[in-house]
Amino acid sequence: MRCANRAVAFVLALFVPLFATSQTEAPRYPVIAGITVEGLTQGADIQTVIAYSGLRVGAEARPDDLVMAIRNLWARQTFSDVQIIKERETALGVFLIIKLTPAPRLRNLVLHGNEELSDDDIINSIDKRKGDLLAPIDAYKIRQTIKRKYADEGMLFTKIESELVDADSMNFFDLVLTINEGVQYTVGSITITGNEQFDDADMLDAFTETKTKRWYEFWTSADFDYDKYKTDLKNLTAWFRNNGLLDAEIIRDTVMYNEETEKVAIEIEVHEGPKVYIRSVRFVGNTVYPEDELLRRLDIHRGDLYNAKKLQANLLVNETQTDATSLYADNGYLGASMVPELKRIADDSVDIEIRVFEGERFTIRRVEIAGNTKTRDRVIRRELYTRPGDYFNRSAIIRSLRGLGVLNYFNQEKLQPQVLPVDKTKVDVVYNVEERSTDTFNASVGFAGSFGFTGSIGITLNNFDISDPLRGGGGQILAFQWEFGQASRIRTFQLSLTEPWLFGEPTSLGFNIFDTYQNYGFSIRRTGAQVNLGRRFRFPDDFFRGDWSVGFERQDVQSTGTYFRQGVNTALTLAQVISRTSYDNMIFPTTGSRFAVSLRATTGFLGIGTTDFAKLGFNFDVANPLLRIGGNPRLVLVVGSEFGYVDGLKADTTIPPQELYYMGGNGLGGFAITPLRGYPDNSIGQFSNGVGGRVMARYLTELRFALSLEPFPIYVLTFAEAGNVWANLGTVDPFSLKRAAGFGMRLMLMPIGLIGFDVGYGFDSNPLNPSQRSGWQFHFQFGR
Repeated sequence: MRCANRAVAFVLALFVPLFATSQTEAPRYPVIAGITVEGLTQGADIQTVIAYSGLRVGAEARPDDLVMAIRNLWARQTFSDVQIIKERETALGVFLIIKLTPAPRLRNLVLHGNEELSDDDIINSIDKRKGDLLAPIDAYKIRQTIKRKYADEGMLFTKIESELVDADSMNFFDLVLTINEGVQYTVGSITITGNEQFDDADMLDAFTETKTKRWYEFWTSADFDYDKYKTDLKNLTAWFRNNGLLDAEIIRDTVMYNEETEKVAIEIEVHEGPKVYIRSVRFVGNTVYPEDELLRRLDIHRGDLYNAKKLQANLLVNETQTDATSLYADNGYLGASMVPELKRIADDSVDIEIRVFEGERFTIRRVEIAGNTKTRDRVIRRELYTRPGDYFNRSAIIRSLRGLGVLNYFNQEKLQPQVLPVDKTKVDVVYNVEERSTDTFNASVGFAGSFGFTGSIGITLNNFDISDPLRGGGGQILAFQWEFGQASRIRTFQLSLTEPWLFGEPTSLGFNIFDTYQNYGFSIRRTGAQVNLGRRFRFPDDFFRGDWSVGFERQDVQSTGTYFRQGVNTALTLAQVISRTSYDNMIFPTTGSRFAVSLRATTGFLGIGTTDFAKLGFNFDVANPLLRIGGNPRLVLVVGSEFGYVDGLKADTTIPPQELYYMGGNGLGGFAITPLRGYPDNSIGQFSNGVGGRVMARYLTELRFALSLEPFPIYVLTFAEAGNVWANLGTVDPFSLKRAAGFGMRLMLMPIGLIGFDVGYGFDSNPLNPSQRSGWQFHFQFGR
C-alpha cells in the first residue's frame, strides 16, 4: 500500500498544475486522448487492464479519477508497482501511460533454520502454493502466520527474515525464509502471593494447561503457551467464584523468561477478600412447583460457601437432568428459565433470590423421523419416549436418543433432535438420523493354544425383515455362523433368528439351532435347539429386562478318562437372565452400565434327560467418560467384573465339559472360554485330564481412547485385568489371581466386523510352564 500512496502522490504532483485555475473560475480538465500500457507480461490483455482501471478515452482526466485508477489496479494484487504518467499533451487532449511492474510469482518456498517445526508443518500452515502471485504484503503475512504457528508450540520469540531471490525470465522467485526459532520455554515455577485463605496448590488446580512438571510425570508437558496461560488466568477467576471468594481478583501477573534455563517463572498477585457464605435462598415467581421441591433440586443451603459452578449446574441444565429447570422442561414448560440475583448482606454473606419465569406449557403435536432410508419408522418409533399429545419432556428426548444409539443402526454423531414451535402451546419434535451399515459378514481367524488355528465364516443381519428380506429394516436379527479348527478339532454350525418386538410390544422371541464338535483330549458333539423369550421391564426402570430360554440338546462324549460321562446323553436346559443395560452405545460405550445375573439348570434330577447341573453367573461393568473432544466423549474408563459357579444337583453328578470354566487368551478356542490377556489361550483352569474348573472370577479395568467414532469406531486401549479358575468352592482363594496388563486396538469395519489386537504381559506364572512368568503374549481377533 505504501507503493500505491507514492504513486498517487506522483500523479497529483504531475497533473494538478495542468488543472490550476483561479479561485473563481471552475477547473477545466483535459480530455484523455489515448491510453497505453507498459510492463505487461506475455499473454496479458491491454484492454482488460484499461477496463480495470476505470479510465476511458474521451473522458476528462480528473485527478480523482486518476487516483482511483491506480487504486483499482493495485487492488488486483497482481502488480508490485502501478504508475500513471503523462506521455504528451496535444490539441486533442492528454495521452496517458499506465506503467506496471508485475508481481512476482512463487517458485519455491525455501526454509532455513527450522527444527521444532518440519517443512511440511510450515508449508501447510500458509495459503501460498507454487505459481501463486506474491503481493508486497504477502511476505509479511507469511511471516506472521509462521510466528503464530511457533507461538502455538510455546516459542514466542521466533524471528523470521524473508527475501525474494533467483528471478527467472517468467518472473518466478524463490521466497527464502530464514528462521531463528528462539527458545522453547517450559514452566519452571508458579508463585501466588496475597493469598491467605487458600494455598497455592488449591488455586493452581484451576490451571488446566499451565503447569510445572515433576520428574516422574513423564506423561505430562510443561511447555509454556501464552494464550493458554491467559485462559488459565480466566479459569482462576472462575475458581474464586466457586470457592466463596466473590471479591477476589488478580491484581497483576508477571511472566519472566530465562534464556539460560529456558524456563519461565510466573508470579501472580491476588486479592482474596472475605469468604462469602449463603445466608438464604428463595424462589419467586414459581406457581407450578412449590419452593421446597425447587430447593431440593438446587441442593444449596444456608451456611454453604458460595459456589457459582454448583449454583449454575443445579439451577440450569446438567447432564443428569437433576437441576431445578429440568422439573419444568420435563413437564411441558419448554421456555421456563431461572435467573439468580445475589444480594450482599455483609462482607461475608449473601442472599440468593431466584426469579422463575415459567412461561407456557407445551404439548407435542407431531413426532417425525427424517433421514431413515432403510430402517422402518415403526422400528424407530418403538424406541422413542415422546408421543403426540404428550407434554414436552426433555428427559424423554434424551432417553429416546439413547435408545436409538443402542440400536447401532445410525451415525451416532448425527443423531440430532429438532424442536420446532408450531404456536404458543405446541411443538413438533423431529428426530434426524443418518443410516449406516450394520450387517456384518465375518471371516474370523485366530490362534488358540489348545485348538491351533481357528476360524469362522458367517453373516449377521442386524436389521433384517423376514417379511421383506431383500430390503430389511425391520429390526430383526438373523445370524449364521460356521466355525472350524485345525485338523477338525473344532467345528460349529449355528443358525438363529430373533424378533426383538413381538406384536409391537417390547417382548423378544427367537430360536437357535446348533451342531458343534470339539476334540480336546476328549471329543464332544452337541446337537440341539433353543427357544428364547425376553421382555423389557418397567420396574424398577425400563433399562431392566428378563430373558428366558428352553433348550434341548443331544451330547455324544468320547473320552479316555473317567471324569466325563461316556456315550450319548440328553439335556433339557432352563435358563433365566435378569439384566440392566444403560449403555449409550454397544460398540464404544461412553456412559452407563451393564449387569446381568444368570441361572441355568438342567432337569435330569426330575427324570427329564440324563444331565443335571445348575450354573450361576454374574457380571457387571460400567463406563465413565473422562475427556470430551468436540463435544463427544473420547476418553472412557471401563471397569468390570465377572463371576461364575457351576455344580451338580445330585451327589453323583457328572457335569458336561462345556459347562465348566476355562480361561486365558482372547476367548477363542471352542468352549465358552473366559478371556484373560497376557496368558496363553485356554491355559488357566486346566486340571486333571484337561478338566475345567467349577468357580471362576475375573476383574477388568480398561482405558479407551476413540481415535474416530464415524464412519466407524476406531479406539486404542490400555488394560489391567486379573482372574482365575478354581476346581471347586473349597479351593477358592480370592487373592490368588493371574494378573496382566497391556495395550491394544479395536476397529469396527463394516461389513467385516470387529478387528482387534492386544499385547498383554502376564505377571504370574504360566500355568503351562509354572517355572516362569507368562510374559508378553499377543492376541489377535478378526471378525469377533
